[in-house]
Formats: sequence, structure tokens, C-alpha cells
Amino acid sequence: MPAAPQAPTAPPNWVASRHPLGWLIDRLLQVGPLRGLLFQQARRLIIRTAESRGIAWRARRHDLVAQAEPLLPAVLCPGLEPPPYYRVRFHAYDAGNLCWEAAGEAEQATDAMALRVWPGEALAPQVAQRRLREAIFAIVEPSLEGPLRRVLDVGCSVGVGTLALRDWLDQRGDRTAVVEGLDLSAPMLAVARVRDREGRIAAWHHAAAEATGLAGGSFDLITLQFVCHELPQAATLAVLAEMGRLLRPGGTLALVDQDPQSTVIRRLPAPIATLLKSTEPYLEEYFCLDLPAALEASGFGGVRTQPCDPRHRVVVAQRMRVPE
Repeated sequence: MPAAPQAPTAPPNWVASRHPLGWLIDRLLQVGPLRGLLFQQARRLIIRTAESRGIAWRARRHDLVAQAEPLLPAVLCPGLEPPPYYRVRFHAYDAGNLCWEAAGEAEQATDAMALRVWPGEALAPQVAQRRLREAIFAIVEPSLEGPLRRVLDVGCSVGVGTLALRDWLDQRGDRTAVVEGLDLSAPMLAVARVRDREGRIAAWHHAAAEATGLAGGSFDLITLQFVCHELPQAATLAVLAEMGRLLRPGGTLALVDQDPQSTVIRRLPAPIATLLKSTEPYLEEYFCLDLPAALEASGFGGVRTQPCDPRHRVVVAQRMRVPE
């Protein structure tokens, strides 16, 4: 595995422990009772804010989990063992993405994230979500070559981005394209199936992104929407290698995530930064990785990076064609 390239600019000063603020936050998070208190406060703040803006957080969680639990055996891949990095605490959940609470709240958390992108605008959650995804896909569009027959959304969670991808493909005339989702959390996939009531997604794969088990060269477009910041660098590089294997020559890979150059992110107030860092164990590794360079080192070409909103960027690349 190649060494991880480093970002050309320093990460936000609240991220890295070598900065005074980052060092202080790291020290605070090492105090068990204080860390637990920070998790509780982060969770309460997120839920309270979301519900004040029209997201039925707790009621929706109850309904989704009740409907999804009976579907778990149908999505579960027997014997699949999540890697150690995936079993850590994420987003204030002790069991990370592997618990029902996380699965039942992922839709609401995604809507809340979309609302935070435009805090000064009185947007409905659905409007903010649609605006977020349309901006992403508009950046992907120029890198697409030829008809799209098979499309994969990796790290699909409960399918918010996957279904938005399906909508976009229908709008651009690719109604015959097959769309599939893949995630390592079986509870997330069970909720995705509940949300996909009409069966618009061809398959929900329970697999690791770095070892999917899917046929090589079989996809025209692969998206990873808000995935890389939840991976250690070694896992990101392994995932990029697997995406290169899955794409056909000339196929497109689109990565959407936090923008290291965003002034909004770089200027986060210390209290908000503390809460964010307490729920994202690999955030420093993400901000220290030069993702475009990592793509080129993994054999991708035509790499483009473009902000899609005040907080996020899209990095698009193509699998290099083998010279004839």
C-alpha cells in the first residue's frame, strides 16, 4: 500500500493535536467522564436543533427501527466481520454505525447536516437536502463518459444519497441504469430497504468498501457520499484501490465530503469544534490526506476538485484506460 500523501495546506487548527487548540481538545477528550458529557451534550444539541427546524427526529427513529428490524436477516451477510476501525464510537454512539439507534437516526442526521449548510436561509429539510444533492451531481456530470448502465453508491448508509442518485439519473435520462448501494452496517441497510419502498434500488449489498466481493470492471459510476472523513487513511487508500478495480476503464469515481479549504469549517468556534471532534475519530487523518493526490497514486486520472457548497467539496476522477 502506498504511503498516504499529505495535504498541501495545514488542516484547521482545531483538528490537529499539534496545534494549541487541537491539543487542548485532545486532552479534554481523554478524560472519561468529560468525554461522556461531551457526547451527551452533542447529541442533545443535535436533536434539539433538528426538531426545532421541522425534523421529527425521535418519532421517525421509532417508526424506522420498528419496520427495519424484521428485515435484518434479509440484508445480513453471514460471517462478515467489520474491521476494527469500524467498531469504534462514531457520532456519539458507543457501537458506532452498527447499532439500531444510529440506523434509525441517520436520515434525520443527514437532513440536519443539509440544513447546517445554509444556516441563514429558512429552508425545509427536504429542500435543503435536494439542493445539496443537486449541487453534487452537477459537478459530477462533466466527467461522465458514455451511457451509465450500472452505478454503485458506496457507504450508502440508509440510502438518502442513493435514492437522490436514482432521482438524478432518471432526470438526466438514464432510467435504465441499475443503481445499487453498499454498506458495512446491516441495520443501516435494513432501514434503507424500508425507505426504498418502491424497490427503486436494484440491490443493497452488505459488504466492506475495501473488499466488496463484486465483479471487477462492472460499474460505470461509483459515488462515496460523506464517507472518507469516517475512515482512517489506510482504509481510504484501500477503498480507492477497490473502487479502481470495480470501475470499467473510463468509469467515474465521485467523492463528496468536507472541504479542507472551507472558511466555514476552518473558522468553527472552539465549542462547536470540540463537539465535532468528539464524535469523529478519524477527522484529523481525513484533513491531513491529500485526496486528489491519493487518487492519482491509486491509478486514477482526470482528477477534479470543486466546492459544491460552503462546507463540502466534490472530488471526481476516472479510471485510466489501458493503452491498446
